[in-house]
Amino acid sequence: MICFMMMTSVSVVGATFHPGDRGDQIVAIQNALVRNGSDIAVDGDYGTGTKEAVKAFQERHGLDVDGIVGAQTYEALMGAAMPENVSSHFIEKKAIKNKGKENLMFPLVTADNAISVVQQALANKGYNLDVDGVFGVGTEQAVRKFQADNGLDVDGVVGKATFYALTGEALPGGPLRRFGNGGYGSATGTANSRLAKQLLGIANQYKGVPYVFGGSTPSGFDCSGFTRYVYSAVGISLPRCADEQYSVGSDVSMSNLQPGDLVFFSTYEPGISHVGIYIGDSQFINASNDGVSVADLNSRYWASRYVGAKRVING
Repeated sequence: MICFMMMTSVSVVGATFHPGDRGDQIVAIQNALVRNGSDIAVDGDYGTGTKEAVKAFQERHGLDVDGIVGAQTYEALMGAAMPENVSSHFIEKKAIKNKGKENLMFPLVTADNAISVVQQALANKGYNLDVDGVFGVGTEQAVRKFQADNGLDVDGVVGKATFYALTGEALPGGPLRRFGNGGYGSATGTANSRLAKQLLGIANQYKGVPYVFGGSTPSGFDCSGFTRYVYSAVGISLPRCADEQYSVGSDVSMSNLQPGDLVFFSTYEPGISHVGIYIGDSQFINASNDGVSVADLNSRYWASRYVGAKRVING
């Protein structure tokens, strides 16, 4: 039985150290910063002072100046490879505003809630948009306005710099963006089309996550691990393997594809061996050797390997 798309594995770098982390690892980082000339308290809390010291170190050493200790910064500072981040987080929850209500508690930022966090941060700063977890046109317009107002690159994409400027936290996945010029295709406003929008909004959060053979988490996905993970986030259970996923749902012709449909391919050997999620305009999102990315269904490679599609979100 074919379960995974056979491709070269991509190594996954451990989690970064960033503002809010606490523990012995932060003490070691702070000590190293002090040895490099920083005047900060060695208290084990990655606060504003530590962030500014990290930024100063990064600037002196020609690194990306973001105040976050990633693999390159850690190696330059500590003289060792990046370890697993086992620190605790001293900011357990954030107080936010939501539809006029004060002091509501919001969980720590994860890849699953990043779009909602961005939307809420924009709303708190006075930008007009719906906080619905879907990166649509309104969210993109609000992001562009925020970027213009804050001297950032105005591209409507929430990358590391924009996310940090909005939230003060590190982006927990790939850049957040809207698909294509038309959002998520010709949605009708029905419950099922809204579910498809939610599905694609979640899928989009993981764009840029590396391909990992057998991967089924935001640390790394293979093709069917990605589709199963995204569908499970909207309450739909899929089998683990691509060929098993082809056995569920109803058949859909290529001319009737809708956003949210599963599209299947035969790649390295006969039979179903790859799966992605259709997003509209002949494009689909999938986990391939480029990581989680958008591909063209009509390209020579994918068109010649296309097998069929299944609709799991019915309506």
